[in-house]
Order: sequence, then C-alpha cells, then structure tokens
Amino acid sequence: MSGPSGGEGPRLARVRLVAPARAMPGLLDALEPLADAVSVFEQEVDADAEPVSFAVDLWLTRRPDPEALARDLAQVCARFDFTPPDRLEVEEQLPETWLEVAATRGPPTTVGRFFVHPDPADPVPAGAVPILLEAGLAFGSGEHATTRLCLSALGRLARHLRRARVLDLGCGSGILAIAAAKLADCRVWAADNDPIAVRVTQENVRRNGVAGRVHVLASDGLARPELRAAGRFDLILANILADPLVELAPGLARALAPGGHLVLSGFLERQVPAVAAAHAAHGLLRVAALAAPPWAALVLRRRRSRLGHRLLCASSRGCYAPVIDQGGPRCAD
Repeated sequence: MSGPSGGEGPRLARVRLVAPARAMPGLLDALEPLADAVSVFEQEVDADAEPVSFAVDLWLTRRPDPEALARDLAQVCARFDFTPPDRLEVEEQLPETWLEVAATRGPPTTVGRFFVHPDPADPVPAGAVPILLEAGLAFGSGEHATTRLCLSALGRLARHLRRARVLDLGCGSGILAIAAAKLADCRVWAADNDPIAVRVTQENVRRNGVAGRVHVLASDGLARPELRAAGRFDLILANILADPLVELAPGLARALAPGGHLVLSGFLERQVPAVAAAHAAHGLLRVAALAAPPWAALVLRRRRSRLGHRLLCASSRGCYAPVIDQGGPRCAD
C-alpha cells in the first residue's frame, strides 16, 4: 500500500458514527468539510438484505477537539433527522498501522468479467480479468453496489475501449481505472480530489501492472489542466454522489467525445430522474439504467449527429438489447 509506513507520515484520528440508510448518500457529502476523508460500510440489513444503517468513519490528519466536532456533527445530522453519539470516541491510528486498519481485505468477488481480490496468491478463474486490490482509506473495493454496477457497465462497453481515452473521475481506490486498463488497449486518467485516494490509486495501479497506461492525478472535478490537455474522452466513469454529478453535468458533456459514453453512479434509484435530467439538458442520451436497489447507475452517450443512435437497454433481468430510438431506450424484452 502507498502512504505512511514504518513510522513515516501523519497519524490519523478516526471518529465513527452509525447513520440510518435514509440519510445516504447526502450525509456523506455534508460530512466532507468536517474530515480529510470519509468512509462508509453497511452496518445492518433487513430480512430482504436492504441496508438499514451504515457505519460512517471520519478520518482526520489532526486529532480533533471532541466537543467542537460533536457540535458540528450534531448540526449536520439534524439535517438528516438523526442524532450522533453524545460522546465521540476519537481513535488514533499509528503511522505504521492506519492503512492496514482501514484496508478492505474481504474475500475475492466476481463482478461480470472481473475478479477482484486482495491477495496475489488467490487463484484467478479462467477467462476472468483480475484486479488485485486493497481499498485502504479510499472508497471502492468492489463490494459496494455502486462499484459493482459501474464494473458491470464497463464490461458491457468493452468493445468501445480499443485505443480509447478513459477518465475515472473520483477514482477512490482506482478500481474502475484499473478495470478499464486491463480490459482493453486504452489510455486511462484517474483523478480524485482526495490526496489519500490518489496515493492508494497510485499503489493499486502499480500492483496491477498498468502504471504505463494509467495516469493518476489530484483534481477537483475537471479543473486540472492535464485533464483538459488530454482532449475529449471516449468513456468517463464517475461513481460519486448525486449532487456533484448534477453540478458536473456541463463539464462532463464538454469533456466527452462525440459518440462517447458516460457511466454515472453513487446515487439512489429515486435520484435517477434528477441526475438524468441534468445531463440530458446538455445533450447526453440515456442508454441504460442499471439498479441494485436502493442504488442505481446510468449509462449515457453523447450523440454523434442529429440522425438518431443505436442504443442499448439494460433491464433488471440482464437484457442488453440493441434498439433504435431518438428519445430514449425501449427495452426489447
């Protein structure tokens, strides 16, 4: 893993709270100003395996004032109609152990064509595209539904990736950038505004042997000149949150090449109309909607011309049938 080791680098303080599922994902966006990084994992599920609550960790490079942080958290949580713990426990991670504590070392998982695993010794199934990954403090281990939806969409777009320019915006652990680089002969840019995510992605890219084709950089959205200099992208992957995706719609449309695809996730099914409408306003056609309730993903495409487009429709039953339609997909099944 990249980052602190052997006593180097900053100590990190971790503060944990448990939040109801109804507060997601808006709560994460609201918590970002209070911490250097925020991570989230399912805490409890109901009988139908639907999430009921999430464990949310705030990571800070300096030990916080518990009383001041408690006041700030109370204000944020009140907006989402729940109360944080009365007494905050601040757990300090030593430099040599904080990445190990935070790392996701779950069992190997298969998502479509991809085999995501934490140990180089894991046997790789025949024909699978292996991704060697420890997420560390960065989001994206292949276990969360939104990551799996993006990987599924990426696998189905593989035929468009030969010699393509690909952007993984909000790369987290770098899992989507690595998947694209391993799936096809393409050039990939991976960007995140979190320096921890950038370091983790750099190490994961190196461990997967794709450093020669994946350029990792820190960027607040599309602001870095290197991203503008790269030209328009044939595929953009953005697994972020609904509100940032709405705000980024104009820039993403400008950054997408004619005929290029945009894969969006990180939002709930009820937020699909708002996200889709924001991007439709900038000329992006809806190709497919994928769901792993309560989470969703969208595949959009920038039109090549005014003459209509060959679209793909993805239903909950796995249909991915081609149709011709000017106003949106119509599922063939």
